[in-house]
Amino acid sequence: MAPRVFVNFRRADTGATGPHLDTALRQEFGEQEVFRDQRSIRKGAHFPAEITGALRKCDLLLAVMGHGWAAVTDGAGHRCIDDPEDWVRKEIALALAWGITVLPVRVDGADLPDAAELPDDIRDLARHQGEIFRPHQEHIDFPPLFEAVHKAVPDLRRRRPRRPQGDGGGATYHIERFDHGSANFGGSGTANTYNFGPEEDDEERP
Repeated sequence: MAPRVFVNFRRADTGATGPHLDTALRQEFGEQEVFRDQRSIRKGAHFPAEITGALRKCDLLLAVMGHGWAAVTDGAGHRCIDDPEDWVRKEIALALAWGITVLPVRVDGADLPDAAELPDDIRDLARHQGEIFRPHQEHIDFPPLFEAVHKAVPDLRRRRPRRPQGDGGGATYHIERFDHGSANFGGSGTANTYNFGPEEDDEERP
């Protein structure tokens, strides 16, 4: 089974938020439905081929973006996003070119960059509606993010199905418990538990 959701992030911008979202998405939608490079690519594999092959089969790319997303620089002081070989840029550019849905995930309410700040091949990113994700309020922000993912990929099966509640027929969530190790989201008498231990070891992604 090919992953349906591709997590695009820059550790120098958002720290461990990308891997953290990857963990939560796998718990919500299934282990095989989410691609994140350091976790998903087997040792010894050809990195560019694995990235492009996985992305081509995905239906949704989550572009995880913090306040410094467009300003992160390399060792020479040049903006990473201006480098055509920068993989964060390349993944987004390919997704846009291939007609894959791109959903910006705005960490801590980061603004989307202006189109004028972006290279031509990802300029359209500035016109995409995004979702806010605040790590310190993830118990509030996970449910709408999961809903956005499900709407973008309607046939993506959820491991914890939500039952509609209320006159509007939409899914609502009641937060029953949240602590440093887990968050419970429940609706219509159900409760869903997400356990977030230490993130898997990753090599540093620029």
